[in-house]
Amino acid sequence: MKKTVFLSPWQIVTHKISSINNKRITRQVNTLSIEDTIGERSTATFVVETDLGIHFQQGEPVEIYDDDQTLIFAGVIDKPSERRPPGAHFLLHTIRCKDMHYLADKRVLARAYQETSAGEIVRDILGSKLSEEGIIAGNIQDGPVVQEAIFNYVPVSRALEALAEKAGFLWWIDFDRTLHFVERATYSAPWTVTADVDPNITVEHGNPKYRNSQYIKGGTDITDPQTEVFKGDGMRTAFTTGFKVAKVPTVRLNGLTQTVGIRGLETGKQWYWSKGENTISQDTDATPIKDTDVLSVTYQGEFSIVVISRDQDEIELRKDLEQNSGINEDVEDEPETTNREAAFQSAGAKLAKYAKNGRRVKFRTARKGLEAGQIVTVNLPKHGLIDAELLIESVTIRDMTGKLIYEVSAAEGPEQGSWARVFERMATRGQAFVIRENISEDEVLITLAPFTKTWTAAEAPNIFKEVYASSTLFPSTGLFPMFEYADRVKTVALYDTKGKELLRKVITKQIGADTGSITSLSYIAPFEGIGSLSKVAWFGGMRGDIKVDEQPYNKTKTEMEALQIERIDTRSFTPMTGTKAITAAYMQSLDDQVTELLTKSK
Repeated sequence: MKKTVFLSPWQIVTHKISSINNKRITRQVNTLSIEDTIGERSTATFVVETDLGIHFQQGEPVEIYDDDQTLIFAGVIDKPSERRPPGAHFLLHTIRCKDMHYLADKRVLARAYQETSAGEIVRDILGSKLSEEGIIAGNIQDGPVVQEAIFNYVPVSRALEALAEKAGFLWWIDFDRTLHFVERATYSAPWTVTADVDPNITVEHGNPKYRNSQYIKGGTDITDPQTEVFKGDGMRTAFTTGFKVAKVPTVRLNGLTQTVGIRGLETGKQWYWSKGENTISQDTDATPIKDTDVLSVTYQGEFSIVVISRDQDEIELRKDLEQNSGINEDVEDEPETTNREAAFQSAGAKLAKYAKNGRRVKFRTARKGLEAGQIVTVNLPKHGLIDAELLIESVTIRDMTGKLIYEVSAAEGPEQGSWARVFERMATRGQAFVIRENISEDEVLITLAPFTKTWTAAEAPNIFKEVYASSTLFPSTGLFPMFEYADRVKTVALYDTKGKELLRKVITKQIGADTGSITSLSYIAPFEGIGSLSKVAWFGGMRGDIKVDEQPYNKTKTEMEALQIERIDTRSFTPMTGTKAITAAYMQSLDDQVTELLTKSK
């Protein structure tokens, strides 16, 4: 392999002749700068002198060594520029280089994963893409299971960055083309930082990215099965569902199951659908259904979601410190998220990283050995740092009159990154707040409305109380049949300020119906429940007519927004156990049997 080799700073000072790809050069003093920041590309810049007619090309390999023959940078030329001083018989070249991460930048990934560990995904990416670039596996740890990961023709580096953020890991490709994917605390620095390292050492307090409440918006989830019924009119051949259809629907006409195909791809079917659209259409050759026909469509739809995760311990700490609510909120758009669990996983990862009031230590030293990504122990008692473990976020190496100086920044909280990245984020954020305040023209504002209820054993009716046949159980006015799991919370209703019911709707999605903690999500579309709201209620039971809870909710809903009503029911007691459940359906069957016997006896 062709290389550019800097043998030592002393040789730079003495303008010793060396070469780049056999091109004769003289290196210039005080021009070498190497920047290594976690989560970003390491870069190197320097100036060399050559004879006229010698030029450098983008992509030429570069290696830089210190005076002990230790490799301190490896990569390729990224941007070479040259100039000829007036009257000179030589060229001055300013060479900017990038590290081995460019091998991941230049490859594109189109792949999807479900319920797979982060490390397993990284190993798959290595085998399918990066191994072709000569990259081998280093320390690749498994990390957490990723609910979903969909990479739609994105650079491999971007995919690895997303995985690292979700897992709370670091990733990099070292100078030997070895890929690492590890926990942040995996590698320790070889020595401890004390006040003797640099008399001008500085300590910064604070975290510019601090948050203790994290919103994730822009994603979608899949509803529980929904059934919608339509009437024909002898002309209509397309019927609009309440949600965009996510999976193959079941279509019945007058109770008879119909054949269903994908619109635009299949033929010879009675009805057609398309993923992401909310229209079920009849075959063009079929006779439109009449007003006496009943069309039912059972399907699972897509609905937009907003989730919020909070670090309550941090909120309490900030509450005491700031003398206010203590809540510090942040919002991230993640439109690629396709279920609620993945959104919560992302929110949790961000809180684990940013919900801490960090400290940052900056110093300069001639002592080598520190690298970005290492955990360094810092002992600065006068600054309140005693055996503190900080993450080295960046190391900049400069040559100063023949001596390499290391400028180090280590952070206790999340790394801040370079100013270039900060400015890039600021520029991107500015693009998001155009006219519609961080919402695109085809996006709906979703307002999150959270409700909770903790149930005690004494409450009746009680969705969590279980009743079983027993020799010690007798009828009483306070004894009710138990709720079937599927009947605990079935619908949600909105009421106006006069107590009038504006809307009653089947629960959109429910999690944990057979457990002691039930989460019920209801998506209220922009055109639904418009007006001044005063309360919200939930209904359950075999027929869905038992009000299980009601809570105040004062809001004026417009057609410009959707509501995501999130309800969490929690059981605070241990229910009865048994084998024969006394449910409403069971009691109804007994009643039917009694009625039948009475009828026969007449």
